[in-house]
Amino acid sequence: MMQKNGNVVSLKQHQTATQQAALDDISAQAFMFLREQAQENKLPMRDVLMEHLLGIALVIKAVEGQEESARVLNEIAQQIDGTNA
Repeated sequence: MMQKNGNVVSLKQHQTATQQAALDDISAQAFMFLREQAQENKLPMRDVLMEHLLGIALVIKAVEGQEESARVLNEIAQQIDGTNA
């Protein structure tokens, strides 16, 4: 039986890290786009972010249902509160 080496990253860990890096990059690009658009249109960034978050929640509701949309928003609230670290 092969012995596991503590320095070896498993394929699953690598895929998870790679996926998270891609998600972080997409999120950063989306934020920069929203910020640029808010500035160009002289809109408060908070209003743009709130509208964007609402739009995302409504898309989730339309595609996956109201319960899932509420679950996602609750998960976000827990992360903000630090209760889902």
